[in-house]
Amino acid sequence: MSYNEFLPSYSIGDDCYKEIPYVTRRYGKTAVVIGGKTAMEKAKPELLAALKGSDLEITDFIWYGGDSNYENIEMLKAMPKVQNADMVFGVGGGRAVDTVKTLCDRMDKPFFTFPTLASNCASCTAISVIYNADGTFKEYAYLKAPALHTFINTKIIAESPEKLFWAGIGDALSKEYEVVFACRDKDMTHTPLLGRVLAEACTKPLVSYGKKHLRIAEITFLQRISSR
Repeated sequence: MSYNEFLPSYSIGDDCYKEIPYVTRRYGKTAVVIGGKTAMEKAKPELLAALKGSDLEITDFIWYGGDSNYENIEMLKAMPKVQNADMVFGVGGGRAVDTVKTLCDRMDKPFFTFPTLASNCASCTAISVIYNADGTFKEYAYLKAPALHTFINTKIIAESPEKLFWAGIGDALSKEYEVVFACRDKDMTHTPLLGRVLAEACTKPLVSYGKKHLRIAEITFLQRISSR
């Protein structure tokens, strides 16, 4: 039996968007941005600055619809700006990115992700959580591959609400225990074995540095609020 394994790749740092023209160079000349309203507001100036003078053009910034459901996916799929773009940039939190991932999987269109929150791992995974139109859980969508590349702008993430930064630490800390528990007494192939090792690697750095950087995120968020 044969299978495919597509591993996530990423750029990280407060100026990582400058890598966009290089990383995307083989996938075309136009990109449409789809994401959450606040997320796009935060990322738009950085994206436009990073692409200035390059061969890549952003043709539009489109709201994803507010939830990761098939109704919004079909709505986006019908838009000419989405159909005509060479690639899609998914910007925002988990539901926005899951919408883009499932959309591009169905359209067989290249896509790149731009997380603006630390609270989830949607930007680097090949699974989407899909909801019904009334907001209740519907199903998991298992996709053929994750994003071609993820751009993790640490400046934008550091300026997100402190409680979402805290949620991201909690989400990552849970990985080792979830995976070790799920893998007990199982004969595993390469993919789950790799997943277990990566999950185990999450814990030590978070225990060592998590409290310190959560406090920094707290102070940064409070300073931003007080300066308004």
